Amino acid sequence: MRAIVELAHGRGAKVTAHSGFLVGAGVGIDAGVDSLEHGFELDSDAVATMARQGTFLVSTLAIFRSWASFAQTTTLPRFVSDEGKERIARRRERAIESVRLAHRAGVRIATGTDFGGGSLRANHLAWEVEALVEAGLQPWEALSSATVRGGELLGEPDAGRIVEGGPADFFLVHGDPLTDPSALWRVWRVAWLTAPRRGP
Repeated sequence: MRAIVELAHGRGAKVTAHSGFLVGAGVGIDAGVDSLEHGFELDSDAVATMARQGTFLVSTLAIFRSWASFAQTTTLPRFVSDEGKERIARRRERAIESVRLAHRAGVRIATGTDFGGGSLRANHLAWEVEALVEAGLQPWEALSSATVRGGELLGEPDAGRIVEGGPADFFLVHGDPLTDPSALWRVWRVAWLTAPRRGP
């Protein structure tokens, strides 16, 4: 893993590690990946190393909300049996605690949905913002995770920022997401603005 990360970094690319369990997370973190996706079982040592190295956590807590809804749409024991539901509930609590540990340690958190890995889709990021607030982030921090922090991870420094003469995509919502993150679901209008052309 370390050789892969070094090779990728040598070519100017970034590396993410997909892991919901501590053992896999540890391998990725030790190898120096740029971000850890899921990170459902982090401990204090893992988050301390992440903070020191600048490793992002891309949280996907909303997966657990999605899985809870599966009990209404499937007969798979993993989602409908008492044992399956208890297992999911335990994993959810551990994942929330992992986000809390990471946040307290100063790990930069960006949001994700595990798009394609469950029922969440690209337009469900509001669910993750709500989940991060539930995990203890302030609403502005959760919004920053979905905008500015994501941009930092992806190398898009303008993401989530409004600057004179810069591009901007806006969506207007009913309510104030800084006090009520569920307002992000109540989209009223969307507008795409591009930067004015400069020069001839």
